[in-house]
Amino acid sequence: MAEITICYCFNVTKADIEERLAEGKSLDEIRADTGLGWGCGGCARIAEKLWGENGNPNDPSFYFNAMDTDSSSGAEHGTD
Repeated sequence: MAEITICYCFNVTKADIEERLAEGKSLDEIRADTGLGWGCGGCARIAEKLWGENGNPNDPSFYFNAMDTDSSSGAEHGTD
């Protein structure tokens, strides 16, 4: 399975975050260590939704930008 990048500005992956969480670090500590959310800020909402106070790391809506193939036309389109 391909590595899922959460923060493209600082190349922070989902595995990086979950490994640090397993080590006992908080999301704020991970942000400070990696830069997560400090570049363009696009990943901040995703990180909060998955690992924040009321987050759910198994939330299926995380894949809101996943590409889907329309089998009838062969066209790719994003799912919202």
